[in-house]
Amino acid sequence: MGSNNRPDAGGAPSGGAVRASGGAGRARSSLLEYVVIAVVAIGLALVIQAFLVKPYRIPSPSMVDTLLIKDRVLVNRLVYHLRDVERGDIIVFHYPLNRDFVFIKRVVGLPGDRLQAKDGRLYVNGVAQAEPYVHRTNGTVDRTEPAGPLPGTTMAHPWSLAQEYTVPKGSYFMMGDNRADSDDSRVWGPVPESDLIGSAFFIYWPLSRLGPL
Repeated sequence: MGSNNRPDAGGAPSGGAVRASGGAGRARSSLLEYVVIAVVAIGLALVIQAFLVKPYRIPSPSMVDTLLIKDRVLVNRLVYHLRDVERGDIIVFHYPLNRDFVFIKRVVGLPGDRLQAKDGRLYVNGVAQAEPYVHRTNGTVDRTEPAGPLPGTTMAHPWSLAQEYTVPKGSYFMMGDNRADSDDSRVWGPVPESDLIGSAFFIYWPLSRLGPL
């Protein structure tokens, strides 16, 4: 029977010989292939970071014990195009007082929620919240206190949570899990939706802490 000239798994016709190309041409072809692969890989990495997933490093203790200093996390930048922000989400966002800085906190208040820090607890719409993620000291959950008064006055910002505060439409109230050591919405107010970057969902470094949030 005649031979079948369709390419086999290696790409050569099964019924004939393949002529080897010259060494110099093969080298140039390989170099071009590597350059193209590198360019495509870099392009994909940039697209992924810009629109899908981006890594961040934790610089402060404000989210202890959930996140530790030098933890590295992955942030889903697409998620809030697909679903609404939920209370309890850990979010990376632009610092409202200086958008050159990026913070990471937990959402404790949604638009329209009424919040107050009272008796060491966070109240949302009049209900004391069970917050198992809040930092503990010697086994006792740290108190959630309102922010102090403005310097040189006895007045506090309305969002200090010394009194009941309603989160404005299109904004979110953020707090660190380490309530006693967190610069958060109690100090600088709610975060506009336009300043949200994405939801942290995975610790990828150090390997000893590898896992979902």
